[in-house]
Amino acid sequence: MTTLTAPYIDMLRSLIALRKYVKIFYSTDLNELLSVTSIMTSLENRSDGDYIQLASGESIRLDRLVNVNGVYAPGHEDYESCLDCRI
Repeated sequence: MTTLTAPYIDMLRSLIALRKYVKIFYSTDLNELLSVTSIMTSLENRSDGDYIQLASGESIRLDRLVNVNGVYAPGHEDYESCLDCRI
């Protein structure tokens, strides 16, 4: 799993404040790459990790994020060629 940097978390907080739809790519426990378009509503700290909460009711663990609104999470820049046609 990747540890997110303070600037990336600040970017997530900015997107939460905007309350606009964003495209999110993330990996599952099975290492599947999924995408969702939703409004991010909050960051939550739980006993098993930090999560981004979506307006749809879904929550995504922060260390599973690959790309949010076209910005790659630290350590996931190598996904760029994979996502070029999907962003």
